[in-house]
Amino acid sequence: MKLWSRGLGSTEITMDFRHYTVTKDPETGNILIVGNMQDPVNWEFRVTMEPDDIPGFMKILFNISVLVLGIKNAHRYLSYLLHRKEFATESDKERLEKVNKAYDAMMRRSRTGKR
Repeated sequence: MKLWSRGLGSTEITMDFRHYTVTKDPETGNILIVGNMQDPVNWEFRVTMEPDDIPGFMKILFNISVLVLGIKNAHRYLSYLLHRKEFATESDKERLEKVNKAYDAMMRRSRTGKR
């Protein structure tokens, strides 16, 4: 997946979801997607998926273009399942702890500065 936004200028970030950790947040029940973007930057990220996100997520997932792309490339998912250990860069637990610690520190700092 490639990500671009106006704030990135001419930079386009490559994301590979095969390397990311998906888990349930025990405090809120939300879904956390945690990982590192590595090309051309090395950014850790955390995406929180909440119940309000489900309609939009389903809208994307059931879009005819996405369905066709998924069907045409289903063999890639099977290949991933057979070779998924190659995509593990660090333990899921370590990655989750590292990113959550950084997230908590940054969010506390940001919110303290706004008061």
